[in-house]
Amino acid sequence: MENTVISEMLMWILIGMLGLLFLLIIVYIILKLKTSAKKEEKPEEDIEFMQDKPKNKEKKKKNTEAITYSKQSIFDFMEFDEVQDNMIIQKSGKRYVMVVECQGINYDLMSEVEKVSVEEGFQQFLNTLRHPIQIYIQTRTVNLGKSLAGYRQKIREIEMKYNKMLYEYREMQNSEIYSNAELDKYYYELTKQRNLLEYGVDILNNTEKMSLNKNVLNKKY
Repeated sequence: MENTVISEMLMWILIGMLGLLFLLIIVYIILKLKTSAKKEEKPEEDIEFMQDKPKNKEKKKKNTEAITYSKQSIFDFMEFDEVQDNMIIQKSGKRYVMVVECQGINYDLMSEVEKVSVEEGFQQFLNTLRHPIQIYIQTRTVNLGKSLAGYRQKIREIEMKYNKMLYEYREMQNSEIYSNAELDKYYYELTKQRNLLEYGVDILNNTEKMSLNKNVLNKKY
């Protein structure tokens, strides 16, 4: 008796599961048909969108107006209002900033006494501060091209002056109207000019060798 009841319950459960499965299959088929119908309608919508696209482009076309910049508009991009009495004024006069440029010292070449005095002086300077400070070191690459060109021009002028003095000295020797004292005095000036020319040429050559394939750096504190 119990076996027949259990078998009947299992049969009803199986029938319910089959009915549920059949219902899920029907729902799946309906959703599939709807998605296929939407895919068929999309090309027409795309065609309508492509037809409306030139109109949208025409709407986006606008006449570009010339942008004019005034003094006030440029100041809006700056982080300060103005510079007055060697101070930078910010936040409509609520903040004042001053920049002080200092020269560096060669600390490593100092003696122990000099190093201690420098450290103590810097410590006293920090203790006297009543406002925040920022220590900023700026390193830039120096272009020696213009400087070397200026040196070459000066050396050419010195060389022209030396050649002129040398020609005049030879004329003085050939004329035989000048005394030995006058010749010696002029030869002394000629020697000074020659030494100046040689010194300038040596400096120019050494500077060119030093700057060859090297970055010459300049630091500001």
